[in-house]
Amino acid sequence: MNRNARIVLALTLTISGAAVATSAWLAQSVDAPRLGLWLGLLLAGAAMELATIPGDDEEAEHPFSLASSFHLAAAILLAPGWAALVAGGSTLLGETVRRRSPIRILFNTGVALTATLGASAAYQAAIPNGDERAFGWSMYPAVLAMLCVYVPIMVVAVESIHTAVAGERWDPRSWIRPAELLAYLMEACLAVVLAVLIDTAPEVLAFTVLILTAVFLSIKRHRDLKSETRQTLRALASAVDARDPYTAAHSERVGAIASRLAERVQLPTKLVLATRWAGRLHDLGKVVVDNAILHKEGALDEREWQLMRSHPGVSADLLEPLSLTRALGPAIRYHHERPDGRGYYALPGDRLPIEAALIAIADAYDAMTTDRPYRRALAPDEALARIEAGLGSQFHPDLGRAFVAMMRGEEVAPIEIIRTPPPKRSRFRRRFTDQPGAMTRIDDWPTMADLADRTDRVPVPDPSETPVR
Repeated sequence: MNRNARIVLALTLTISGAAVATSAWLAQSVDAPRLGLWLGLLLAGAAMELATIPGDDEEAEHPFSLASSFHLAAAILLAPGWAALVAGGSTLLGETVRRRSPIRILFNTGVALTATLGASAAYQAAIPNGDERAFGWSMYPAVLAMLCVYVPIMVVAVESIHTAVAGERWDPRSWIRPAELLAYLMEACLAVVLAVLIDTAPEVLAFTVLILTAVFLSIKRHRDLKSETRQTLRALASAVDARDPYTAAHSERVGAIASRLAERVQLPTKLVLATRWAGRLHDLGKVVVDNAILHKEGALDEREWQLMRSHPGVSADLLEPLSLTRALGPAIRYHHERPDGRGYYALPGDRLPIEAALIAIADAYDAMTTDRPYRRALAPDEALARIEAGLGSQFHPDLGRAFVAMMRGEEVAPIEIIRTPPPKRSRFRRRFTDQPGAMTRIDDWPTMADLADRTDRVPVPDPSETPVR
């Protein structure tokens, strides 16, 4: 564990310790709730901890459970001190039974207790004094106030320790993800329903078991489908690479190298993940390129280059219908663009997506350091020298320098990237409809006959530069 992680952990545990003491003091100052009420909430919360759906660590996906629903229900029904002790106790019990590491148990217990203490205090403060109809309209602003305290504490604590452990750049703006906000909102709604039923109609609580089960299974199925889709896409990319014995596992290596570079220059986690997947899938469009072209030992002629140029657009078009990969389109479509504007689409350098620039460097390096039909592999030092020679023209200058430093084991400084919006597809439909590679739908994939009839030709790459097919 690095120094930043130890500092975050120590700070979190210190705050949690203060929250435990405060909760115990507050609990003593009020009458104890009914034994069945707080014990039921504690055991139910522990059961939800045991039923946690694990997240995908590679995708920085957080585990999911419905424990927060019972923490928030306790915040509504109990005094702040008791609510916090119920949340902390249920987390401690559930995490212990799951045999988590002691430090993780303490961290998660402290975060749950602190967040619930603050949420319950906010809820109680937002309920008007003397309001006998606690579940009336006044509940709406109170629940909102509760969420405004609970969610930030949970998110900041978890993301801070994750960022510190991973050594990533601190970027709080990227910590709140829409899907997670929606999940917290859903859990808050469940908490309200549970609280109302527990307080007014506990005899019908048994019916909520099926609702909770359905919610749990639907989320689990959603995550399973995402995982299966990712694995299917990886298998397809591997199958495309396997058509050429020289490029076996090429896409996996490109994704790994590009995402590693993104991490070293401390780009946001979301961008690192997008770069990894765009790198893995960047060559799917080569499925439309004939094997004779892929295996050709000599230089490609003009017609063959035109067909080869079609693969980035085909790759992006294949992935566009999938909500899971649609956002990767610009990175994949423009991964053969250059800062000097002499890429497949002649995209101006200042419009080049940063993910595409990362993939371009990783793609070129892997192509140069592996055997290809048209040449033998270069030594790593020679490949790095060629990348240095192409900085500012073929490769992004800042990222290229960082890549060379990374591969040579030198210190890599963080890079401030000014993000530019990706080019609009409509603009490029009008401007490049007749250009090779500018497919707008699957029916637009070119055939050799189509290319033979075209009068517009894109120049063949300069042989003095590093060609990347």
